[in-house]
Order: sequence, then C-alpha cells, then structure tokens
Amino acid sequence: MNQSGLSFLTFVFAGTFLFSCNSNSNAKEEIRTSDSPSVPAEPASARPVHWNYSEEEGPTHWAELSPVYALCGSGKSQSPIDLLPDASKGTADWKIEYKMTNLQIGHNENVKELINNGHTIQVTTQEGSSIVYNGKRYQLKQFHFHTPSEHSFNGKHAPMEIHLVHQSDDDSLAVIAVLVNEGKHNNNFDEIIKYLPNAPGEKKTYDSVKINISIHVPKILQAYHYTGSLTTPPCTEHVQWIVLKNPITMDKKQIEAFSSRINNNNRPTQALNGRTVTIDDISTKK
Repeated sequence: MNQSGLSFLTFVFAGTFLFSCNSNSNAKEEIRTSDSPSVPAEPASARPVHWNYSEEEGPTHWAELSPVYALCGSGKSQSPIDLLPDASKGTADWKIEYKMTNLQIGHNENVKELINNGHTIQVTTQEGSSIVYNGKRYQLKQFHFHTPSEHSFNGKHAPMEIHLVHQSDDDSLAVIAVLVNEGKHNNNFDEIIKYLPNAPGEKKTYDSVKINISIHVPKILQAYHYTGSLTTPPCTEHVQWIVLKNPITMDKKQIEAFSSRINNNNRPTQALNGRTVTIDDISTKK
C-alpha cells in the first residue's frame, strides 16, 4: 500500500471491522522497505521447506514435504471446515478491543515469520489491539487474505476470506475470519486496493499512515467458534477460530484486485472429526 498524501482511508468489514488511515496530505510520505543487504544469508538448512497451492506442492502433499508439516496430514483438528447452520449455542465470553497501528503491508512468499502465511497479502499490526476469550488476552499480530474463502457455509465458498491473527503471552493463537461475498461496491476498500503490493516479496512500512482498528458493530455480534489449526504449514493445532456469521460484500473488480495478486490460496475444508462448533456472542469495546 505505497502512497503519498493519503488523507483518509476507511476499511470496514460490513459494519463489522473499521480500519481508518490518516496522514497529512501535505506531508512527505515516509516509506521503509524490508530490503536489508547487510543481513547475512540464512543457511539453506534453516529455511522453511517450500510449499504452495499447486498440484505438486499443494495441500494434499504438504505433510510429505517436511516432518515439520506432519500435522497437515495426520492432524485431527485441522482447519478450515464446512460450517452448518444448526450449530449449538455457545457460552464462551469473547471481547474485541482494537486500536491504532502504523501500516506495514507485504506480499508474502513463504517468509519466515511468527506464522508462515506465504502466498498472501498481509498487514502486520503494532501492539495495542486484542481480543479476550474467557479472560485470556490475545494480541492482534496481522491480518491477511485468501481467495476464494477457506471456510465454507453449508458447502458453499465465498470469493474471499480475511483472517485476523492473534497470539497470547503463552503463544496460543486465535483467528477471527470474515467472509467476503461478491455484491455491492464497498467504498471503504477503494484506497487500500489502490496501494496493494504487486510483486511477491514486496514489503513496505508507512510510518505516517495510521490504521485505526476499531469496531463499529452492535453490542452483540455472533460468530461460529471451534478449535482448529493454522490453514498453512505447519498446520499447528489448538487454534481458536471465530468465523463471523455475517459476510461482507465487495464488487467483482474489488475482489479481483486481491485474487489477481494472490491467485487461489485456499486450503480445502478438513474433516470435523467429532469437534463441536458453537455460535458464540462477541462484545466490542466502544
């Protein structure tokens, strides 16, 4: 999302999530890239094993590529899953508290980070935004995009899915998923789409662009909740998943702005294996 003179950017998840970027239109944009020639090359043995969504190195072969990825084949609590309308009512206590962050955006290709979300557009967030689940706090680390959606509803996939990834002090993970359907033009995505990175590996930081990750939703929000895994290698389990019931919409051109950069980067749905899926209420801090 490279830009100069971006005065106001609103990024709304269908009245669910709002990201507002503010900068002085007369100020010179401060851009920092991830290129650092002074960093020594990492030995090949320490690098993550390459994986992708192709036939040869795609989801059905992830477990074969490295022993570290074994759970991608043997795990019994894997994500994503197909969600059904008859989920039972849950009792979990969820609270969302989002604040400001600088804009750090990148087009990942198997980068070695907190979570290896290669093959996606990712925005890394600063400290301060979090969710609380049954008294345990998870800090928002980043959000990224999948086209088409990874989760499905009653067997039907949406054109796109947004994942907001959180981590607690003990390294536990929780992910909020927002599905995007094709429909009405979403004005609030116009500016962010304008500055999406184009090339794999491209990363930019804009210190003068502030993203206000605040919530503009009713006091009670409902979502599907289940325990699953990362949807990319190493497919780590014991991840708390919160998939919002209500999708948002973008028009065809807006969705294509993402899909043309990241192509098909969705893992097929996985077996439920007796897991319980509930519909939980989520409150937001105003």
